[in-house]
Amino acid sequence: MRFLGLLVGGLLCAEPSAFELQSGATKQELSTLKSSNKNLGDILTALKGQTNGLLQGQEGLRSLVEGQGIRLKKATDALNAHSDELKALKSTQDAQADLIKQQADLIHTLKTQIQTNQDALANFEKKNQETQQLLENMRADFAKKLQDLQQSIERQANANNKKLKELVALQAQMLQAKQEPSFHKDPAQKETIEKEAHTLFKEKHYKEAQARFVWLASLPYKSAYTNYMAGEAAYFNNAYQGAVNAFKKSAMLDDKAAYMPTLLYHTAIAFKHLKDHTNYKKFLQTLSRLYPESEQGKKAKNLLGQKPKKTLK
Repeated sequence: MRFLGLLVGGLLCAEPSAFELQSGATKQELSTLKSSNKNLGDILTALKGQTNGLLQGQEGLRSLVEGQGIRLKKATDALNAHSDELKALKSTQDAQADLIKQQADLIHTLKTQIQTNQDALANFEKKNQETQQLLENMRADFAKKLQDLQQSIERQANANNKKLKELVALQAQMLQAKQEPSFHKDPAQKETIEKEAHTLFKEKHYKEAQARFVWLASLPYKSAYTNYMAGEAAYFNNAYQGAVNAFKKSAMLDDKAAYMPTLLYHTAIAFKHLKDHTNYKKFLQTLSRLYPESEQGKKAKNLLGQKPKKTLK
């Protein structure tokens, strides 16, 4: 615009004044002046067109600048948004860093606690092992003392049982002595007393007969035989232990006597009643081997081959 003003001002200065025209200007000059004015008009028109073009260019440039400004604002807003996001991300990272630090501290605390617990457990296990060893020693000591006590009790019980058996035997002897049938024990009358004993035996007064046979054997008088008869009287009186004892004395004095098969057979049956099955079987075997043809030997052989259905006398 400044350039246009200067140009118009120059042209106006070149135009002749009225005084100059009145003072004798020619037609040619006037024509030249008109031509110059026309050229100047054209130039002015051209300049106006250029000015309008410049103005339009300026308007386009302003629109471009405004567009660039809008894009720049958007870019700035985007940068600001990114900046806010970065700040938020940094805050999140800081929070996560704090959380990680807290977790690391917690892990360290837990490790410390675990180590403490492990130390305490190791100490407990050590004390527990010591306690277990102490208990084991106490159990072993108690077991030994208990075993010693049991053995002592068993020894004492055996001793007491032995004494009790002795007392029972003594009481039995005393009771038997009190209950023994009384008779006149005169050695000079031993033959007569033997006859009485046989008579009592036949009449099944076994207790009275046994007492006389025992006394006769103690004199001694026909000791092998009178002991045998004492055993027979005891046997039929169901006094099986006394029968076995008397039979044993008789056999030791004479094992070739004619009554030996009966003695062995009644001894075996007496052992059966006493529930001594070993001696019962042994005496039957001895009887069947030594006297196989005797009545008692045949009975023994049958008993060895089968179980008896009833008690035999």
